[in-house]
Amino acid sequence: MRGRGPRDGSPRGGVVEAGIPPQERVDFLPLPEPIFYLHYYGFGRLPDDPCLQEQILNFARSADFLRDMPRASAKRLLASPDRAGLCEEDLAGFLKILFSEITRRMYIEAARKRPGAIGVQFSLTGSGHAAPEAMAVVSADAHGLGAGVYPFTHIPENSCPGAESPFVIRVVMKKGSD
Repeated sequence: MRGRGPRDGSPRGGVVEAGIPPQERVDFLPLPEPIFYLHYYGFGRLPDDPCLQEQILNFARSADFLRDMPRASAKRLLASPDRAGLCEEDLAGFLKILFSEITRRMYIEAARKRPGAIGVQFSLTGSGHAAPEAMAVVSADAHGLGAGVYPFTHIPENSCPGAESPFVIRVVMKKGSD
C-alpha cells in the first residue's frame, strides 16, 4: 500500500501526538484563574454562573482540552443536562480564546527552555485595525531588545480581554545562537 503507514494503520515515522515526547506531555494546562476570569467577563456572552465558570475552568485545564479542540469541547460540555440553555457558538467562541491563551503560554514556556533564547517578539496577526493597547505591545522597546521584543521575565498578557490574542509570537535568539 503505497503512501500509507504500516499495515496496523499507525503513522509512518516517529510521529507521536504532534511530536511531543511522552515525558513532556502535561496533565494540567497552564490557565491561571485570574486570566480565565478576565477573559470570561471580557467575553460577556456567557451567564454569570459560578458553577458553569468552575466547570469550564476545570475542563480547560485538563489535557483533554488540547486534544478535543474548542468546538468538540463545547459539544462535550453542552452534553451535560444542566447546560441545555447555553449557545454552542458562544461557548465554542469562548473556548477558542482559552485555547489560544493556553497554547500561547505553552509556546512561551517551550521557548524559555530553548538554549540561546533571550525572549520573544510580538507582531500583529493582521494589519491596520489593531487596538491601541496591541499597537503599544508591538511597538514598545522597553528592554532595549527591539520593538515588540520582551525578555522571558516581562512577557505581556493578551491586551484584549475576552478576545483572542492579536499577536504572532516569534522566539528571539542570542546573536550567534541557532
